[in-house]
Amino acid sequence: MFEVRRLRLLWELAAHGTIAAVAEACALSPSAVSQQLSLLEREVRTPLLIRDGRRLVLTEAARILVAHTERVLAELEQARAEVAALDHNVRGTVGLVAFPSAAGVLAAPAIAECQTTYPDLRVLLGEEEPEQSVAGLRARRIDVALVYEYNVLPRLHDAGIELQPLLHEPLLLALPPRRATQMGDGGSGSLEGLSQERWIAPGSDSALRAVLVRACNAAGFDPQLDYISDDYRVIMALVQAGVGVSLIPRLAAEQLAAEVRLQPVTDLRLSRTVSVAVRSGSGGDPAIAALVRALRRVAGCE
Repeated sequence: MFEVRRLRLLWELAAHGTIAAVAEACALSPSAVSQQLSLLEREVRTPLLIRDGRRLVLTEAARILVAHTERVLAELEQARAEVAALDHNVRGTVGLVAFPSAAGVLAAPAIAECQTTYPDLRVLLGEEEPEQSVAGLRARRIDVALVYEYNVLPRLHDAGIELQPLLHEPLLLALPPRRATQMGDGGSGSLEGLSQERWIAPGSDSALRAVLVRACNAAGFDPQLDYISDDYRVIMALVQAGVGVSLIPRLAAEQLAAEVRLQPVTDLRLSRTVSVAVRSGSGGDPAIAALVRALRRVAGCE
């Protein structure tokens, strides 16, 4: 009989790639992770890891165990959810994280709905970017996350996470209103006409910054990233002041009152999908299901 906690560490290693990253994700010391993986190797009676320089490579036996562990963890989550569903009252505490623009537009009204409908349900809200959110779900630090994916970048893929799309939104060019028709694009929304402009990019949203760079490269130029900010209010203020241009999701733009011209990119389709994420198998938990339903209603999915 294999120890599930040790199997989970191997599963985390397959996802994160290093002992240090697994230790951080699981709130353990690197030596403790290494010790547990060594014990798992003894249980399996075959090598699971091969050191290749500084990297650890999973053997075929390890990859087989990881595939089965994904199913085991999902089954355990489903078992917990089914046991919780025996109590027909929606109660308890659910941890929700959201990226900032979704926290106000989606999370806040969904939490308010849950407070009204399910007075015994407590929703704890935090703010994180998708990469940290997925790690939090895997580590059982949170239960529900609002995440996003850009259409020109690799999609989020994690066998331990289930995604339900809530909305699709375009990325919009943010242009100074008085200069929009003087910048070479003729008001067409073409990236090519903005090749000589200074660009304002987000800081922590490295994915959006990558989208901006990739889109400009496709239009034939490298963007001049002169200004970096994690606050969309600052980004919009810089655009309004006429010091540069930016590319921002509609969800973020609609929350800000600024004298900025917003228009879709015409020479390349750029969009973002916002989804609600839960651990595979956990969606049947009454408390988690109630919050997910509320998020879907707020997003107009139900």
